[in-house]
Amino acid sequence: MAMKRLTLGLLCCACATAAPPPPAVKEKPAPAAEPMPAPVVDEKVAVEYRPQSEGSTLVEVLSPPGARVDVREGQALVGRDVAPMTVKGEADHWYVVAARLPSGALRETKVQARAGQVASVHFAEAAPQGPQAMSREAFKDFVHNVDMEAGDEAKLNLIHSAASHEWFTAAMAGVLIDHIVHRENKLAAVPILKDRILDRENAFWLYQHFTYREDKAKVQEMLEH
Repeated sequence: MAMKRLTLGLLCCACATAAPPPPAVKEKPAPAAEPMPAPVVDEKVAVEYRPQSEGSTLVEVLSPPGARVDVREGQALVGRDVAPMTVKGEADHWYVVAARLPSGALRETKVQARAGQVASVHFAEAAPQGPQAMSREAFKDFVHNVDMEAGDEAKLNLIHSAASHEWFTAAMAGVLIDHIVHRENKLAAVPILKDRILDRENAFWLYQHFTYREDKAKVQEMLEH
């Protein structure tokens, strides 16, 4: 009986001195994803970031289409093209993106490239203030089309068609008159063009596109009525 009590006592003592179970290991929370740069937006430019599926680091200029774009890092030219365009960048490097818009306005912004992301730049086109004359490029193409027409009548018809929706400067009107061959047809172009000249104060320059005094007098009369 005494032996039994001794055995029970030893068991109780062993239980009392047994090591406690190891504490539960807490899992460390996953590191938070690096925040994506906030979009930069003002009245002239917006810069937005998005992940790049292939993991490349890119800078792109999407709008307005036709803008002539230079991308530089310091003094080094990284890319030059017409929008929409894309260049490869280096993560965390800063780039100066400059653009000449189709309207002729200049825009510039500074963009930080982010690893595995596309920095997408959108420049705001200048809002037109009233009627605008044809752009230099559009006018150059139009003059070429006038030259391709066979005969003055066809040239005048093309000018008349364009004048229904386009605007010209006095200098442009003079160029068109010079591309008409015959004297009487040059005079016929004046009433077509006169109401589509934006800088009417310079319309007197049309006189120099006529040789004879009587023709100059007729041009003056047309411009005054």
